Amino acid sequence: MRALLDRVLRAREGSQNPWLLIVALGAFIAFTILGIRALPHIDKPIRWELIVVAGLICVPVIVVLNALEFRLMAHFAHHHPPMLEIVQITVLGSAANLLPMPGAVMVRLSNLRKAGVRVTRGLNLTAIIGLAWLGTAGVLGGVVQLWSHTAFGLTALAIGATLLSIGTLMLWRALEPGVRVAGALELLSIECGFILMQALRLFLVAAALRFDVSYAQTTTLAIATVAAAAIGFLPSGLGAREGMAALLAPIVGFPAAVGLVITAVDRLVSLAVLSVLAGIVTITTRRQRREQLLVGAEGD
Repeated sequence: MRALLDRVLRAREGSQNPWLLIVALGAFIAFTILGIRALPHIDKPIRWELIVVAGLICVPVIVVLNALEFRLMAHFAHHHPPMLEIVQITVLGSAANLLPMPGAVMVRLSNLRKAGVRVTRGLNLTAIIGLAWLGTAGVLGGVVQLWSHTAFGLTALAIGATLLSIGTLMLWRALEPGVRVAGALELLSIECGFILMQALRLFLVAAALRFDVSYAQTTTLAIATVAAAAIGFLPSGLGAREGMAALLAPIVGFPAAVGLVITAVDRLVSLAVLSVLAGIVTITTRRQRREQLLVGAEGD
């Protein structure tokens, strides 16, 4: 398991390769163009207010959930960073997930290593968080499709439940007896909130573009977001997420082009808001970084 995690993380670090970035950007652009050309005719104007809600409300809420997830992960490792540091790691890591650079996984691991957490411990907790995220997406995406697309719902539910079971077992072995149940329940609550908010963001984007897509369908579409994030060799899963969304969309009852376009627009909305948040965090923490540099210089 450790060797596998090492290979995955090295692959994510290698995502800075310019050729991989070119391929990923090319796939993203090609998929988006094909999706737009295949869209059904829309004779109504875009509802920009829903785009604003998706960006200014859903994205910050997801950032908060990410911060709670990292805080919990750090506490599992007996590391208690201050709130400002948690916010900084979360925002920069979230932005990194959408840019051609190593994502939140590498940002979090770097912070844990600086705090003295062993690499193996950090890798183990990263795997647990990832399995919980993937498993929750599968379970929720499967449950909402059990009655309308039973075969797919059962398959997604079975895969998600298996991943959650593995993650829970790993968490059980990693934590002390007194905090296992509380830790598992808190992690599951965070991941559920995360998936449901991602689905809401996709639903709002679809409604803004005048597509007839239900919240249950976008909950299933969130599986594409999670699965693409797990791909290490493409920067931020660029193009992969959109391609997976196009594959999932017809399975749950709407055109592939619609699934592709709403995930592409969702990526752009998220990137715009996260870029602003990252700039704000960078500016507000500049004084703190200067003070740390001064302390380091005095120590030398």
